[in-house]
Amino acid sequence: AMVRGGKGGSYLQRVKAALRGQKGAEVAGLLDVSSAAVQQQGAAVEAEAAGGLPAPFDVIVSSHVACASLLAGGGSGDVQAYAELAACVPAFVDWYRAEDTGAWAVQVLHALVGNVRKTAERADDWAAQEAARKGLQGKAKEAAGEKKLENAGNLLMSLFAAANRPQGDPAKRLGTLRVVNELFRIYFKLNTLRNCKYLIRVVEAKKFVRFESFHPGDRVTYKFFVGRLAVFDENFTEAEAHLQYAFDKCTARARKNRRLILKYLVPVKILVGKLPSSEVLARHQLEGMYAAVAQTVRSGSVRGFETAVQERMEEYVRAGTFLLIEKLRMAVYRRLLKKVQRIHAELKPERGAQLPLKYFVKALGWQGHATDMDEVECIVANMIYRGLVKGYVSHTSGVVVLSKKEPFPALKSTMLDDPE
Repeated sequence: AMVRGGKGGSYLQRVKAALRGQKGAEVAGLLDVSSAAVQQQGAAVEAEAAGGLPAPFDVIVSSHVACASLLAGGGSGDVQAYAELAACVPAFVDWYRAEDTGAWAVQVLHALVGNVRKTAERADDWAAQEAARKGLQGKAKEAAGEKKLENAGNLLMSLFAAANRPQGDPAKRLGTLRVVNELFRIYFKLNTLRNCKYLIRVVEAKKFVRFESFHPGDRVTYKFFVGRLAVFDENFTEAEAHLQYAFDKCTARARKNRRLILKYLVPVKILVGKLPSSEVLARHQLEGMYAAVAQTVRSGSVRGFETAVQERMEEYVRAGTFLLIEKLRMAVYRRLLKKVQRIHAELKPERGAQLPLKYFVKALGWQGHATDMDEVECIVANMIYRGLVKGYVSHTSGVVVLSKKEPFPALKSTMLDDPE
């Protein structure tokens, strides 16, 4: 018999009523393992849940409550909490996939995938702290920190498969994109980005759910991660399109998220030759991060670029944008070369297209970048190779012979990344 009265009883009665009424949002709230209300249920529910709830929620609720009370205790309980939660996933997969389970289950699925990922992260954090406390090294450290997050990735893949090919109501497929986003979070944290490619192929396949059918928040998150992946793959035009979509569709109220998207979108836009206005940077508190860098791309100040990068290097590394910023170095060199060529063409119009590289060596020297002809030839040849400059280097004459038509093409048509 179910417990009457007391916290355990009233909690179970609410779960039962929500299940009977197929109220997905209510069930999801009652399964939130980070909620103090769920964490306080403890032994009363564990003892009674099996008797009072329809299968498989006897198992699912018991697992969630056991997980929640262990999380409340913290410490080594975090690892056991993950094991408790993981135990109910196979039963949930069967229930979600079943023909008579309706679309209200989508919100319950969303609660479970969030719980699994966050609990796995807590378990891994505790294991890492323990390994550090014991001073473990090498293989022993690896064994102690066996990643629950990896296991969570496998569980979420089984939940994704259930959501993508359910029986009964096809609207259950609307649960898929949230699972994909949680998997992205896991793969980014574990640095196993290659695993994201399969998910993107599935989401972008013709047979998949129409993208615009998903919740706007899930679409924004998906585009944010896909945009960041395109940055890693050096597909900057694609990265700009995905991140711009995420920014445009992200609600103005979510200021923190809009700023996070811009952290990646701004350097990508600079890379494709679209320099941000100081108003946009100021509005999102990003002047410190990007204003100086954008200015150096505009002015060709190599010294200014070096200073800006050195001052903010830690922040760029933390944000994962350092390699993006490094790619702007070529754009700064190109701007400086363009300035040198312009002065040369004014002084010697008849030989304007033939720029002696010694002038570029001097210009770099004035910018605090001591160099020689060999390095400058290499820099200019690299710019030509990437399509930043049109022309060729004459090694014997020590000049760069520039194309008469568009010697400095628009940045967006050039390759600041490495050609295939």
